[in-house]
Amino acid sequence: MESFTNLTDLKKSIPPKVQTHLAGLLKETGLTDDKEAMKKLMEAWLLKKALFHKMTEHEQFSRADSMAKNGKNGCIAITYSGSIVSVGPLLDNKREIKYTSIGMRTDVPEAVSFPQGELAADVACDKSIVFKKGPIEKTSPIMDLAIVPAHENHEEQLVSIKKATKKLKDDFIKVNRDTLAKEAKTDSFGARNDLFRKWIIVTWFLLGGMEKHIFMARAKLLWLELFGGVYKALSKKIKSADQRDAVFLDFTNNRFAKFIDDYKWYESEKKNFDIGLMKALEGLPEYRPYLDFAAAV
Repeated sequence: MESFTNLTDLKKSIPPKVQTHLAGLLKETGLTDDKEAMKKLMEAWLLKKALFHKMTEHEQFSRADSMAKNGKNGCIAITYSGSIVSVGPLLDNKREIKYTSIGMRTDVPEAVSFPQGELAADVACDKSIVFKKGPIEKTSPIMDLAIVPAHENHEEQLVSIKKATKKLKDDFIKVNRDTLAKEAKTDSFGARNDLFRKWIIVTWFLLGGMEKHIFMARAKLLWLELFGGVYKALSKKIKSADQRDAVFLDFTNNRFAKFIDDYKWYESEKKNFDIGLMKALEGLPEYRPYLDFAAAV
């Protein structure tokens, strides 16, 4: 199976114009201009795209290629650089707009707001969002766009946009810290792609025919969320790296795999339809026996 972080595979998954844009960001990150640095940038880009897809599905936003400048609803967009643009619903020909410049930052991002903003043109993927007036004239090209649920009123849309924007901001900064921070340890859990590639559920995703580059990124995010605590606890208890990794993989590939299979079946029975593996994993509640298992080792 090809690695999620294989450079050749990443290049096939990301449009050339986005790769060109990312290459221009290398100087901002302080990373060296080489293949390894570019691989980190592309992996971060895919993880952010996966987080955006996750947000739209769980918050019931509608992904779209464009939104009319006079459309009544609001939207959230993410740029090629990984910044977030939230555009509120139309009211008296004005929109509440916020631009959160995350890019490759690993600290608190810069945010620019203009409560009485106006769009100068339709919002469209692969194009800049242009404003009639305000503290910024335009953004870098956007890679993804999601429109707020149509049934929500003006106030509800503002709340939905604010909630989703905050979640994306926090998640994007974490991605940057995990993938781009110069001080990141090569043996940290986030850097252990060798363990991630051995997670049996990755094979389940691929056998299910899922779109590889997005779903593999979502699987990586899930792996980090689900097992970071277990890995940390085992690292404290087991001094031998080989033994620790063997115990960890036994848990993820046997005990957990059996649990999630049963959990997916149980939740599907309750809802009377197959919720799917991804939804089962992303909707999984905090599961105390993870750390109980580690404590018992």
